[in-house]
Amino acid sequence: MNSCCFVSLFCPVWLLCVALGSAVFAQNSAQNRRIFISEAIPLRNDYGYEIIGRMHDRILLFRDKAEDFEIQAFDNHMRPLWNRVLEDLDKNGVQILAVIGGVETFSVVFKQRRRGAVQLRVHKYDAGATRTDSVTLKTFGERMLATPELELFRSEDRNCIVVANMAERGRMETLCFRLDRLEVLWEKLLLLDDVYLDTNVRGMEVSNTGDFFMITEWNNRRSRLGAHEYQVLHVRADSSRIVRIPLPDFLTVDVKFIFDNLNQALVGSGFYGERNRDRANGVFYVRVPLRGEPIVRYESFSDRIISALRKKDVADDTKGIPYATVRQIVLRQDGGALLVAELFHEVQRGTLAGRGIWRDGMRLVMDYYYDDVLLITLNPNGSAHWMTVLHKKQYSQDDDALFSSFCLLRTPNRLHFLFNDEVKYENTCSEYIVTPLGEFDRNSLLNTHGQNLRLRFRDALQLNANECVVPSEFRNRLRLVLIKF
Repeated sequence: MNSCCFVSLFCPVWLLCVALGSAVFAQNSAQNRRIFISEAIPLRNDYGYEIIGRMHDRILLFRDKAEDFEIQAFDNHMRPLWNRVLEDLDKNGVQILAVIGGVETFSVVFKQRRRGAVQLRVHKYDAGATRTDSVTLKTFGERMLATPELELFRSEDRNCIVVANMAERGRMETLCFRLDRLEVLWEKLLLLDDVYLDTNVRGMEVSNTGDFFMITEWNNRRSRLGAHEYQVLHVRADSSRIVRIPLPDFLTVDVKFIFDNLNQALVGSGFYGERNRDRANGVFYVRVPLRGEPIVRYESFSDRIISALRKKDVADDTKGIPYATVRQIVLRQDGGALLVAELFHEVQRGTLAGRGIWRDGMRLVMDYYYDDVLLITLNPNGSAHWMTVLHKKQYSQDDDALFSSFCLLRTPNRLHFLFNDEVKYENTCSEYIVTPLGEFDRNSLLNTHGQNLRLRFRDALQLNANECVVPSEFRNRLRLVLIKF
């Protein structure tokens, strides 16, 4: 899906005019919603699957099976159309890195070992799963002691891809290519300090034109607060540079970065702590334009926001918010951003904490808690526009939290947050509809009673401005749920 078509969210030009009809819109949206559910697909022999997206009048699913790779197509009502094995993609020695859907075609990016050498390759297919093109982007040669460990990073339009080889400490081989032309834009060897690839990396982003950004953080502790900073390594085809962003006033708790292709700037936002990194006391904003000086601004949380999240009166309480985790950043057209965070933590119970084994008849148990969602809109200068809290409470055990958290759908004038009310075999699903002014309404979305559904909202894929597909896994069977708004 080309996500840049949603960059117009929360444009301040029309903020006032849409607020008046928010309640009516929420009601009409619930009435006009349609849901289609596919037949059950056995997953007994599957290693994994990925929803490719919509192409013309069909929705495609990629399946990594025990013996082959397969494409399955569904119509607009999620009825199966056809299954086709990708016979040109040999299963031998292949590791899939990504399956990326476009408007007319989809691409499979993979590495393949042949005669001791590792190749990075791309196959391109049309909507009928017929291969239209293929290219070998790079051959890594025979490397017995450092087998290539490849990580893939995509641009917002999913067309520019950077693949990085992380196998050797202090060295990172990077290659940038375009999927539409299967053309290599640049290839560079980056020589880095060992600590770059340990705990200091805070993000890696790619622009739609092929610029690569690696963000690292240094001295995030009270004893070195004066030297606390971000370093942004900016790599492009003809040059590279390092931008230093001093942060001497606070410790960071969590952060996420995204590249704003409309305004040509790297944008980051997260939480800071005044005393330690266990609790967030406010929000900060970082903006690094391609030309000009970086902007840094931070604002403390009000007692109202802290009270809403901690569910008690916290007047004159400086303890802040625990377990605040940044999930997404949604860009505004004017250069501002919406920070989407969630209160999340996990607890391990049992003997021998830290080791997943049996002992004395007791098994280690993981408890997952996914609670309220915090929304903070920031103006282009970093000042807070509004903050609000969407209440939810999810608990699960020993399931890797597959059915927890939420799915964020972006439409031109609203945000939709879809989630399970409870994580169990039969439950209800709800949605929050949020306006550009922070007003929201909560609606019932679906009741799974008797339908053999367990929705994985966090893995949903938005197809366009009014459709999304949510995978459901119930007793080792997959169903795809198409939601039309």
